[in-house]
Amino acid sequence: MNFSMRLFTFVLCLVLITVVSAEEATTSGDKAPVYEPVTQDLSGRLARVEKILDNRALLDMHELLESLKTEVRALRGDIEVQTHTIEQLKHKQRDLYTDIDRRLQRIESSKSSVKSTPELKVLDSAANQADVEAPSGEQGLIVETSSELTKTEDATVEKKAADPQKAEAIYQRAFKLLKESQYDQAQKAFKDFLKDYPDTAFSDNAQYWLGETNYVMQKYDIAINEYQTLLNTFPDSKKVSHALLKIGYSYAELGNAADAEKTLTEVMKQYPGTTAARLADERLRKISAAKESNT
Repeated sequence: MNFSMRLFTFVLCLVLITVVSAEEATTSGDKAPVYEPVTQDLSGRLARVEKILDNRALLDMHELLESLKTEVRALRGDIEVQTHTIEQLKHKQRDLYTDIDRRLQRIESSKSSVKSTPELKVLDSAANQADVEAPSGEQGLIVETSSELTKTEDATVEKKAADPQKAEAIYQRAFKLLKESQYDQAQKAFKDFLKDYPDTAFSDNAQYWLGETNYVMQKYDIAINEYQTLLNTFPDSKKVSHALLKIGYSYAELGNAADAEKTLTEVMKQYPGTTAARLADERLRKISAAKESNT
């Protein structure tokens, strides 16, 4: 009896252990797959969020790039407008100087014509007398002595220097080249004129426009020398004030603010109330403003 109860108890315990083990195995088998889908879903969501963030960053960069391109195009447009405006101002300035020079030419031409009339009559009479006395045909083939050659050469030079009409014609041809913006040809023409006619009613003008051709071509060092030559050679010229003004301009273009201010201040002191003084004052203000902006 005791043995049978023990056996029954043992068998019952064994059955209970088996059932409990089976339930635990079933429960663990049902719960294990629950965690894996949740982890995969979170990873997928994170991947999608990161992708969205990356796309937004790319869009922001693209928008920024397009904005920069628009600003660059706007700046290029402003530069083109400013360049065109500068060219127009240069053209207006050149026309202004051309008009001033034309008026001065008419005044100086009338003065030089009045002064040179007696000299022309003397030269004409001398020339007529020489024509009458000169032999013609084969009789004119006379071998001249060295003294006669010297006299002839001196007379030719004197006649050339005293011929204002011819000098004016040559000057006008050089000035026409300048008005047509043929600066290299104009520069050579003015140099040739000054070499052949260093002391005429148009010589100071030619020297001034020689400086202007270099200034327009942005050869500021050479322009300063040419303007200074005008100041030294023709101190009584009506273009002295503007030559001194353009020396100041040239120094400013070269970045030499100290000499520019010194020269422009001298223009204002020596020629108060003139156009040159007003232009000098305007340029001095620009130089001062540029200094303040740099600081």
